[in-house]
Amino acid sequence: MQVVTISIVSLVMFFAALHAQTQSPVSAQASVPPQSDASKSTQPFLVFPDTKSPDGRYAIAWGLPKHPEIWAKVSRFQEQHPAGTEASSEEDKQLDELFESVNVVGDAVENYVIDLRAGTIIRKLDCPRLPGWTHGREAEPDYWTIADRKPNRHDLQVVWSPQSDLVLINHTWRWDSVTFCAVMLSNGRATSELDLNRPLGDAVRNLVAQSFPRGFQYTKKDLNVAFSDVKEVGDNKFSAVADAVVEKYWSGGGAKVDFTLLPASKGKTVKLVGVRAQ
Repeated sequence: MQVVTISIVSLVMFFAALHAQTQSPVSAQASVPPQSDASKSTQPFLVFPDTKSPDGRYAIAWGLPKHPEIWAKVSRFQEQHPAGTEASSEEDKQLDELFESVNVVGDAVENYVIDLRAGTIIRKLDCPRLPGWTHGREAEPDYWTIADRKPNRHDLQVVWSPQSDLVLINHTWRWDSVTFCAVMLSNGRATSELDLNRPLGDAVRNLVAQSFPRGFQYTKKDLNVAFSDVKEVGDNKFSAVADAVVEKYWSGGGAKVDFTLLPASKGKTVKLVGVRAQ
């Protein structure tokens, strides 16, 4: 008979190794560092006031993804100072500094259509900008606000269809339109984007140029057109007021523009119904 001798030391080492194997997965899992609180709490966008869709699902917002350190401060300040909150003199100073920090990197600002229910960005707006001689037209950033403060002479108007499946977004700066576009939505997706600035602006320029003074040194291409008072007057039918000027040198007065958005192979197309002087 073969005799097998096992020492006490061997037994101790065996059970210690077995215990380490059963415990190692738990230890490995516990050693994974948790996600930082900052990345969890900082939302990638801030919603513009008065831009929610009629059904409450969508809205227009802005973000600054290329500058997370500035964005974290913006989000924190906005959370602590909701719309309508009065700020102290020290808080006003903080807002001045924060506002200037965003202004310096304003070309990195992004505008979005967001799904409020899901808390997600469903489209980054990419409305085209018209080339022209107007000073700084193409250099103007997308729209943004902090604690009810907006960049000087910038305005944003958002018009939703009653069914929340179409939104018109009109961003103006001084006497010019930065962007004016329509976005179509369906089942939580922004399906297409349509430029309104060029076709409607060209119609206004053609009309206003007829009233140029004799010997006028500018042409219709020099006219700045800004839209305002955009309204839905019927099913996919809209109107807007347009002001046309050559910067501060000449004003052609206002015009009323009527247009409709018709189905197309991809989204919609715009059809000018009429443009007339006001």
